[in-house]
Amino acid sequence: MSDYKIDRYKEGEFINAKIKINSKELINKLIAVFYRCDSDGINCEYFQTWTFSNVCNQLKEKNQVWSRFSDAFDPPFICPINKVSYQIKNATIDVEAALLLYPLATDYQWKVNPKFYSDDIFVGSAITEFYFFGYRKKIKSILKL
Repeated sequence: MSDYKIDRYKEGEFINAKIKINSKELINKLIAVFYRCDSDGINCEYFQTWTFSNVCNQLKEKNQVWSRFSDAFDPPFICPINKVSYQIKNATIDVEAALLLYPLATDYQWKVNPKFYSDDIFVGSAITEFYFFGYRKKIKSILKL
């Protein structure tokens, strides 16, 4: 991944980046390992693993946490995934969908390690870190008894 940046606009964060896949193998499997971190993003613990055994079809599913992110790829995903360059344009994550899966998602920072495979052959991985800003509002009681 290169030219990676996060832009803020009207209380939203948008990921823009370039990804180049340069593999002799065709990518058809993705294993994403999630780590839940404290509010500073320092102390992290294993949270869960998601396996996409048919990555091409699963990443194109609508109304999923990753749908807005995968829809931001240009050119769109073409399967099977092999040597190609992608540009990610204004990608986001669906916070409401994330909260349906895990209501405390906004209380943590997250590290995700997506591992890409061709069947059982490891092709590569990356580390992605994110948090949901603007959703961690603590309300102090001003009522004095």
